[in-house]
Amino acid sequence: MSAARVNLSGEERTFLHCYLKGRDGKRCFYCARNFKKRPLRRKTLDHYIPHRIWPGWNVPNLVLACERCNLAKGDRLPWPLVWLLLTVYRPENWELAA
Repeated sequence: MSAARVNLSGEERTFLHCYLKGRDGKRCFYCARNFKKRPLRRKTLDHYIPHRIWPGWNVPNLVLACERCNLAKGDRLPWPLVWLLLTVYRPENWELAA
């Protein structure tokens, strides 16, 4: 089941960009390059957990990313999240449900 993407208005997108800059700084979330020093580096809104897994525009799931990093990540889970999930949810720690 896939959720339809909602297009944000320019005002909503600007608000999210400003909010995320204040929360995370003026850097790409993935490569940490400063947007201000590299004006040609386009910043994009990225769903940290892909939209197909967590649909919607919830602020806790949004980050600013340069276009290059956003395209490289695609719709995959980021590696730090995968590592965290693997350390917490190890098969040897699973219990059988009765």
